[in-house]
Amino acid sequence: MKALKITGIVIGSVLVLVLIVVAVGWILLSRPSKIAAGVTSVPSDAQAAQSLDTKWNNFDSTIAQSSAGTPVTVTLTQEEVNSKVNAELTTVDLPDGLTVSNVNVNLKDGQILLSADLKYSIFSGSAGMTATVQIVNGQPTVVVTDVDMGSLPIPQSMKDQLTGLISGASLFQESTAAFVTQSVQIADSKIIISGITK
Repeated sequence: MKALKITGIVIGSVLVLVLIVVAVGWILLSRPSKIAAGVTSVPSDAQAAQSLDTKWNNFDSTIAQSSAGTPVTVTLTQEEVNSKVNAELTTVDLPDGLTVSNVNVNLKDGQILLSADLKYSIFSGSAGMTATVQIVNGQPTVVVTDVDMGSLPIPQSMKDQLTGLISGASLFQESTAAFVTQSVQIADSKIIISGITK
């Protein structure tokens, strides 16, 4: 009888511990991300995503038809980038139980700011990310500078993994090999990519 009582106490204690961990996790995930709090809502629609594709195709055509040394520039708006990111997100296979919604991309002060609402099982919260664009071997590369999920600490290994994933799947579609990017400006809700043909 005494062993049964001790077993009941141990099981009860474990259940209470699990409930405390779940409650703490819920509270941490429910606190807003500082990055996400600074991101403004951006409209997203299929026309804007198509506009980005059209601009990029025209950019590629101009590069292909221009002689070496010709300056070429493309300007992408915040609405176009945001719409393209949301369109691409519908094609990504997310882990079971994870949903991502309310994705917004802001372009300002040399940075790409991204926020999203995440839900996994009973946990939900907002996440934020900041990134810059660096030119590597004449191509623009997205480099993640910070990831924030509110009060929930993100391990450096996860940040490194996300950085590799984002950089590997660059926000920019590949341009032809006949173009060298010289500058990428992010300001006033736009990305301006400039360079010369080679």
